Amino acid sequence: MAHIANSPNANFASDERGTVAVVFALTSLVLFLVAGMAIDLGRVYHTASRISASLDAAALAGAKGMRLENLNNAGVTTLTRQYFDIDFTGPAGAGTYATVTNFAVDINRNLGSVGVTATARVPTLFVGLIGINEFTVPRNSVAIFDQKDLEIGLQLDVTGSMAGPKLAALKVAAKDLFDILIPDAPTGQKVRIGLAPFSAGVNVGRFIRAVDGNRASANSCTYERLTPTNDKTDAAPVGRDAYKIRADFPVAIQNCPTATVRPLTDDKASLKSDVDSYAAAGSTAGQLGAAWAWNLVSPNWASVWGGGSAPAAYDDGRTIKSVILMTDGEYNTVGGVSNNANVLPASRLSVEICAGMKAKGIVVYTVGFQLGNQVAVDTLRTCASSASKFYRAESEAALNAAFREIATDIVSLRLSS
Repeated sequence: MAHIANSPNANFASDERGTVAVVFALTSLVLFLVAGMAIDLGRVYHTASRISASLDAAALAGAKGMRLENLNNAGVTTLTRQYFDIDFTGPAGAGTYATVTNFAVDINRNLGSVGVTATARVPTLFVGLIGINEFTVPRNSVAIFDQKDLEIGLQLDVTGSMAGPKLAALKVAAKDLFDILIPDAPTGQKVRIGLAPFSAGVNVGRFIRAVDGNRASANSCTYERLTPTNDKTDAAPVGRDAYKIRADFPVAIQNCPTATVRPLTDDKASLKSDVDSYAAAGSTAGQLGAAWAWNLVSPNWASVWGGGSAPAAYDDGRTIKSVILMTDGEYNTVGGVSNNANVLPASRLSVEICAGMKAKGIVVYTVGFQLGNQVAVDTLRTCASSASKFYRAESEAALNAAFREIATDIVSLRLSS
């Protein structure tokens, strides 16, 4: 048999080095595309997360502006877009590589809601090689005010130490609170506020016969209850649970302030007029102020206040009840008598009253205005529903800020998406 020598063509046919190179190139391309896809999808994921968060922040800001600042629709839209732009392009934002289109704001004043929609477009870095030049990420968010009704009992200190600039500052702060809680534009939310001004006693005005056992009271001033053990409750003022009057004290005592209790109302003008009329005099029976602020929102008193001022039932599922206790000093008056021996009893009773309110689900806020006594500080701090709901205001501006923050907290927003 003849021997066949190796030829160039035979060597070429058996050489696998080129095949390996082709396979390596194709594999590298696939790996490159997979890695590129991971990077591009990471950018999309980051953008989706950021645009959702930014829309939430924008909707929240728009709803707050509509509710607290009474912005018109154009103002709400502008504010919403400003907040979105700042958040989306901020340090953690995706605005350096993603663009936003189809940004729209939907405002529903009947529901108190602001809805925001937008689409983020994310250009690709790698998968454009296979014809995918960008990903689109549509998102939306809605911020809506909690439509539960609000009932607020407001204890206001009109004692002698509040005379002058301090009382003027309180009037400004209270009226700002009214403006926030009861906006001029309708919101679909029922908001009512009651006032319990106090000094050595509480002046109940035309309600005196309903709370003093229908006795022949010489004035409309009330003090503690006829049954002391019920001073710390919101029991209806019937029989021995009625309130004491001047005739129940054989010794000389201090009278009530001229300012009278105002049961729950949504009449902002009347609330402002009441506060503007306040004058400062007398000593500090803060436990009475706390008790009457509670009475204003207690369903046990519905028949006393009557009509549109009757409080809703506890835990009715649609009403938030809050009480705000404001004072500038220690509680030192019991039974119309002011002395150091009454400080601890009055303070303890106030704390017990606050405990009773909190047990009923009432949110208690406390504001100490230029307090100079640790007992007073401790009393208000203990009374508050939480540490964050105790405010210590050392200036007129701080008092106003505290009232505004409390009002904002009471009408807190519920974010749904």
